[in-house]
Amino acid sequence: MKKAYIIYDEVDARKNNIFIDQLIEAATQQQIELTLLLTNDFSVTELVRRCQDAVFVFYRARNCDYVTSLEQANIAVLNSSHVNALANNKYMTLQFARTLGIPTVPLFRDAQHYEFPLVLKTIDGHGGNEVLLCQNEEELYNGKKVFENRLTLIQPYIESNATDVRVWVLDDVILGAVKRTGSKDFRSNYTLGGTIEKYNLNNLQIDHVLAMQKAIKSDYIGMDFLLLEDGTWLLNEIEDPVGARAYYDLFENYLPVQLMDYFVSKFIR
Repeated sequence: MKKAYIIYDEVDARKNNIFIDQLIEAATQQQIELTLLLTNDFSVTELVRRCQDAVFVFYRARNCDYVTSLEQANIAVLNSSHVNALANNKYMTLQFARTLGIPTVPLFRDAQHYEFPLVLKTIDGHGGNEVLLCQNEEELYNGKKVFENRLTLIQPYIESNATDVRVWVLDDVILGAVKRTGSKDFRSNYTLGGTIEKYNLNNLQIDHVLAMQKAIKSDYIGMDFLLLEDGTWLLNEIEDPVGARAYYDLFENYLPVQLMDYFVSKFIR
């Protein structure tokens, strides 16, 4: 039986244990032994050594050093180090998207141009965490103290009725999109208590998604866009690894099998 590995950090593995088990079962149906490895248990060098027999590695953590080292050892890994690094740096994501003509949430360049309210966030946060809405200088100062050892960016607060669109993309196929609406604050994340519904992308939105995908060449990724009241949208971030709880709740396609079919077609057949 061929061997492959799925890699998480320990905290995220606990949150995604059902998804991991489903992927392992889907791999078994393809005559692949898929094994979970935790970054907490290995140095970069040790992990590369452990994965030498892999037909592929599905990397679901956020430390790009592991991905880069796997690639340097000629081990097939998805997503690539380029995608992992870009997705886990919101500043780089927005700058990259702008070069493609994709509308993005703006950035304040310096303190002289701040206007309140504004949003302070860490560059590498995820899941709606490490995001603060600041109404005045005092709240901004306190927020900077909270994140004083982290890289941050500052953006204008854009009224969207706490609504955004999450799009899942597998290779060059859009798997689906959902509209997420926050129920407690300005963040729309489903895991923070928001509501979800299927969302039909228009032609321009499809063009934006596929243009980003074509440029970054990801395998499996999520893209999040703020949805404005006039129906236009602004790219907010991309997610690698991307969560799929909303996809499970709204779409009938069985994601683990979709993913495994793609992995097999790309790396084995």
